[in-house]
Amino acid sequence: MSGDSFPLDLSLPRFATDSCEATTLFLELRKPLLRYLAGLGLSGDEAQDVVQDAFLSLHQHLAAGGSRANIRSWLFRVAHNRARNCQQSYARRMGKPLDPVFDSMSRDATPEQAVLAQERFHRLDRAIRSLECQERECLMLRAEGLRYREIGEVLRIPTSTVADMVDRAIKKLAEKCNV
Repeated sequence: MSGDSFPLDLSLPRFATDSCEATTLFLELRKPLLRYLAGLGLSGDEAQDVVQDAFLSLHQHLAAGGSRANIRSWLFRVAHNRARNCQQSYARRMGKPLDPVFDSMSRDATPEQAVLAQERFHRLDRAIRSLECQERECLMLRAEGLRYREIGEVLRIPTSTVADMVDRAIKKLAEKCNV
């Protein structure tokens, strides 16, 4: 998605009654939200629930006359907050390995390619887990296509801090992964 914001060009009555535009918005942002939430450590079911709750909150927000500015960052902020409420500890968030994701990616690889890819994947996984929480969140949101300003809105930090965090995270990953 390009641009600094995701404008919502719906009249409030149409959003409440015409599901076509709401469905389009859901289809465009559902997967990026799910990837972000999975990266925060939520299970698939938890992430689905959080996304559903975020869109329900959007509907309630708009029906109540709330701001329509930058709906994308608003949804990521709501999802971020709900994810944090689901999580109980750092160990719970980061305890599950990402192996199921890797397993589905390596079905066509030779055994040797699979082992090498798995080693690289585990090295990257460890490197990502070693990042500070805010560095990891900034990097994951950036990977989902959010601009620095939007990431700052989601995490409620200054844009300059976002830029520093993303830059620092990339450097740490490059160093730990020997890139």
